[in-house]
Amino acid sequence: MQVALVGLGVMGKNLALNLIEKGITLVAYDKNPNAGEELLSCAKSEGLADKLHIVSDLGDMVRRLEAPRSILLLVPAGELVDAVCNELVEAGVECNDIIVDCGNSNYKDGITRKLKFQNKFEFATMGISGGAEGARHGPAMMASGSEGGWERVEPWFTKVAANYKGESCFARVGQSASGHFVKMVHNGIEYALMQLIAEVYQLLRHGTGRSPKDVADIFNDWSQGHLNSYLLSISSHILSLEDQQNVPLVDLIDNKVGAKGTGLWTAQNALELGIAVPSLVAAVQARHLTNVYDTTAAQEMTYASRSTTQVDIDLEELKDAFTLASLLAYRQGLALIKGASRTHQWKVDLAKTLQTWRAGCIIRADYLDTVAQGVEFIDTLDKEVLALRKITGQAMMTGLAFPVLSSSQTYFATLTTPSNGHLVQAQRDYFGEHGVKTHHGEVCHLTDLVEIDAKVR
Repeated sequence: MQVALVGLGVMGKNLALNLIEKGITLVAYDKNPNAGEELLSCAKSEGLADKLHIVSDLGDMVRRLEAPRSILLLVPAGELVDAVCNELVEAGVECNDIIVDCGNSNYKDGITRKLKFQNKFEFATMGISGGAEGARHGPAMMASGSEGGWERVEPWFTKVAANYKGESCFARVGQSASGHFVKMVHNGIEYALMQLIAEVYQLLRHGTGRSPKDVADIFNDWSQGHLNSYLLSISSHILSLEDQQNVPLVDLIDNKVGAKGTGLWTAQNALELGIAVPSLVAAVQARHLTNVYDTTAAQEMTYASRSTTQVDIDLEELKDAFTLASLLAYRQGLALIKGASRTHQWKVDLAKTLQTWRAGCIIRADYLDTVAQGVEFIDTLDKEVLALRKITGQAMMTGLAFPVLSSSQTYFATLTTPSNGHLVQAQRDYFGEHGVKTHHGEVCHLTDLVEIDAKVR
């Protein structure tokens, strides 16, 4: 099998080594010649250089490939993807060639590109998760589209991807650019889980007075059971680290959190589609708030420091609350994928989607089996529901911030307890005559239901 790869940054380099190791002959290109030299050096050190060809331009790359060609792009999202695609057309790619965008591109750009290049080549999308380590040894690969070119590369990607209990974590999850949408939501869930773990750490450290190492031990203990996950495990490891002066690693790091945009896209698309994912949105906003001092509105958003209060937390209840909040983050993400699939007619297979997340990716977790069971399983978690209520209340009493924890409780409570929406809709009709719907299904106005002598002015 012969494949080309454009973009030899951290992810590209590691994926290249993975492809070669699995027996694929690779033609690789990066506009930075040093990147190619570094890849070649790594390949030589691992005894893999015989299947690698570094080229100096895209024209040479296209000429070296046998038609029909298979080309992977791992370049920064945005205009650069379009630029490379245009250059490939000029370099001689043909209608039957498949070009797969493997970066963190916006799915809307994928839809546009598919139409733009439909008479030039087959354009497909694939989200890849797992960071550098995953790319090297087996990532999660969320592909999409029905292009004929997939049939050439799919058997190889099945081997390149991570493996979970004998099943590959590569799948074509749906039509069009759904692969990038699924990867976007994957990242939104990732934001929520990372923030949730950080909030539990915050509660234990500043709410109960434990040290980072104490919290590391608690997370490590949780990781021995059904809560085992990649993010919880790395958090435990991080919190156990100290410098030579025994200062915890986390105390040496600035509080500002970076982001590359996929979390924001998740929030934006959820709002556009009218699908509630409050835990995911809260995680995005939490990152924004850590950078508030760098904004033009900093003066209006800077307040005096306040003291906090310590509380007595039951660790089993905290574990139960964390369990439910984690499950709800996944369920919100899957609801968003399902809603988008219905709107765009992508026919996304949620079972295949979950299979790609079971190994290799950042949000892999042993409890994905329970996520797959859906709301029926969550409806059985009476103990966890009570724990989430109690822990959220105790956490808020400390005066510390718990955006994802509180959003998870609010999300679940909104869907399982009496709503207050009737008053809000009544307010809308009172001042804007937007109408109300009664329990009998009748659409009318407040004045049809009761006599109002004079409205408040």
